[in-house]
This record gives sequence, C-alpha cells and structure tokens, in this order.
Amino acid sequence: MQGVAKQPEGDNTDQGRSLVWRLVRSAAMWVVPALLFTAFSLILFYRASTYKNFNDPLINTIQALVANIEYDPLNANEEVGIILANQPIDARYQLALSGRYWMVGELRKDGMLVPIISSLSLSNSTLKLSQKEADKVREKKGEIIRAFSIGPDNEPLSLAAQCVIFNDRNFVIAAAADRRPAAQAIRQFSVIALGLLSVLALGLTLAIYMQVRSGLRPLFELRDSVVDVREGRAGSVEGSYPKEIKPLADELNSLIGHNRDVVEYARAHVSNLAHALKTPLAVLMNEADGKRSKLARIVKKQTGTMNKQVDHHLFRARAATRGQSIGEKTPVSDTVNSLVRTLGRIFRDKDLDFQVDIESGLHFRGEKRDLEEMVGNLLDNACKWTKAEIHVMVEVDPESDAKIRITIDDDGLGMAADQYENVLKRGTRLDETTPGTGFGLSIVNDLAIAYKGVLILDKSPLGGLRTILIIPMVRE
Repeated sequence: MQGVAKQPEGDNTDQGRSLVWRLVRSAAMWVVPALLFTAFSLILFYRASTYKNFNDPLINTIQALVANIEYDPLNANEEVGIILANQPIDARYQLALSGRYWMVGELRKDGMLVPIISSLSLSNSTLKLSQKEADKVREKKGEIIRAFSIGPDNEPLSLAAQCVIFNDRNFVIAAAADRRPAAQAIRQFSVIALGLLSVLALGLTLAIYMQVRSGLRPLFELRDSVVDVREGRAGSVEGSYPKEIKPLADELNSLIGHNRDVVEYARAHVSNLAHALKTPLAVLMNEADGKRSKLARIVKKQTGTMNKQVDHHLFRARAATRGQSIGEKTPVSDTVNSLVRTLGRIFRDKDLDFQVDIESGLHFRGEKRDLEEMVGNLLDNACKWTKAEIHVMVEVDPESDAKIRITIDDDGLGMAADQYENVLKRGTRLDETTPGTGFGLSIVNDLAIAYKGVLILDKSPLGGLRTILIIPMVRE
C-alpha cells in the first residue's frame, strides 16, 4: 500500500474546436452548396436539352406526315381515301419493335388509335392515349400534344399527337419513341456530374485546408515557441513573425519578463520578511539562554516553536514563487551526483554504500536550488535512517514522458504505512533522538506540489523507506 501526497495535476486538455477546422468548415459551408447547386443545375439543363433533342424528331415526323397526306382517288368511294406521298426516311421506322413508331389513324373514344397507315416498326400493333390526353387532342385540333404511352413491346414511350381535318374527317397523326435511352443518358450524366463535382468539392476542401494551415503556420510557430519557454528550452519567444502576429509575440515576451520580475520581487520580499522575523526571535532566544527561570524556559521553548513555524511558512512562500518560474531548466545528473558526493562526506562515519543509476540527458523544468532542496532532503533523510546501503535511480516516469521519476531506497527500519501521511505534515518527527527539525519531507512535498509534481512514500525492497519524487521534465 503506497502513501501518496500530491496535488491534482490540473493538465486539463482543452477540447475546444480547432481554429483550422472552424475556418475550413466556414469555407466548405459555401463551397459545397455552390457545387451542389451547380451539379443539379447542370443535370436539369442536360435533362431539358436531352428531352428536347428527343422530342424534336417526333414533332418533325408529325409535320412531315401532315405535309405528305394526300387524297387517294382510287379509293375515293371508300370510307377512308388517303395515302402518304412520302414516308419518313428514318430507318428505325422500318425495323419491327425498334422503339420508334408513327401512325395515321382515327381516335376512338377510349383513346385507342385505329391505324390507317402506320410504320412497319409497329408490327400490326397500335398506340393508345389516356382518356384525358385523347380529349385534349380532340379539343386542340391542329396543335401537337405531348403525352406518355406504352409501346407494343411494353416499353415506356414519349408520344406526340396532332388532330387534323382532311376531307371533313378527323384524323390523328402520332409519333412515339422509347424513353429509356434518354433516361439512361440522363442517369449516366447525373452520376458523372455528381462524381466529378464531389471530387472537385473534396479537392477544394483540401486546398482550403492547406491554405488555412499555411496561413496559420506563424501561429503554430508562436505556440511552439511559447511551449519552448514553458518547458525551459528557451528564455523568450523567438522567431520572425508577420506584422499581424509580431505584436502578440512582443507582448508575450513582455509578459514573460514581467513574470520573472514579479517572482524575483516576491523572493526578495520573502527574504526580507524572514530577516525581519528571525532577528527578533534570535534576540529572544539569546536572552533566554542565559536565564534559568521558568519564564526563560517558556520563552526559549515558544521562540523555538515560533522559529520553526516561521521557517516552514516562509519556505512555503518561497516554494510558491519558485513553482511559477518560467524558462528554467536544470541538469539532473550533475545535481544528484553532487548531492551524493556531499552527503557521502557528511556521513562518512557510516561508510555508506551509494548505488546510483541516472538516465542521461534529463533536465528538471525548474530551478537548481529547488531540485537540490528536494533531492537533498530525501537523501539526507535516507542517510540518517539507513544502515549502510542507499539506492538512487533517476529515469523518465513510465507513466508520463513529461515527468522525471527519482527513486531513493534505504535499508533502514522504514516506517509503518499508516505513518506516511503524518510524516509529510510540517514539524512531525517520529524519532526525537535523530537530529532534525521534522520539516524535511514536508518541504519536499510542498515543493513537489508547487511544481505540479508528487511525492510518494512506500516500503523499500531493501527493507527501509522508498521515496519516489516525480517532477516536471524539459523535453528536448
């Protein structure tokens, strides 16, 4: 069971809409409808043109038939005495069930045409109009009426019919054609038009996307430069920006400089406050040291307590300002190795065995003195409690490539799991016989929280205490 003292990381990812896609979508909102309108306009135009070219030959056929109807003197005494001087020359009228038909006949009341003369393609069949269309043909004599019908091969027909009067008799001249080839041509054109314009829409959208990305590239570069500052890879926003964005870069640099000034001022103020508080306390302590009265003992005890409290709260104030530093980075390997050498000399009477394993190239995103404060306190604590062996491992945190994990194990007595949280409280000491103020782990915890990190206490495989410090890393 691990003891964890940490602050929520607060790395809330902004799931807001992308500016790139917002601009692309805005452009697509007029590009796509415009292309759809173009596509349907082309289809409607092609449809009208196709049916016009389809119907015009029918009208021409009727006009040719009307022009070639003649009186047949040989059949003058018969009920019907007409002939055609010349028949339409279209070869399709000569082929049986070709889909092109004409006829001259009489219109019955039910709309059936009784043929007098017809094209060979009708194959002794006839054409029929609906009752409504038949009435319309009778009423509008001399006009060509368009209608739909079913052909002798059950094909859908476009039909044109005209009622003419010859020798005081009503005759209906009709021409018809299979509609399927025209409909098929319109469908094919529609598919091709929609397909090509869809490809054009995708191409235009992609071109818009690339143009937007290109236009926003300076903003992306500015973002990367700000990240470099935050991660400690740069001290200010650098780069050459367009005149529209350069003022923003300049303002960011001013803000970064102002942040540094504020942090430095806060640190100076904290130092001055520490001096102002600790000097009177030191005077009281010195005065009480030379006295043996009960009052002197009380003063000495309470001033000692006040001194510890002042140290703790002043340190927390310093930690808060340090955690706000921007653009700082510290090599971890040099700092840890230096601390190990220093503590090895301080505790040389214990003949400590340090085993140090540090991944190369790691940099802490923060100030050197803060890293020294955190690692130094953890190593000092381990040196005080260990029997002889201390293991130090520094690596990239397996759970986050933006964090450094520093693990310190000792072979001391360790502590019970239920004591982990208590030792992180300010001034808590489990053993009053061991030198110290009781603020070491609390200081580390406060600094770790200030840097959005975490301090974890656990049982060490060596038998003592394992401390795991996770702090932010500069990603190169």
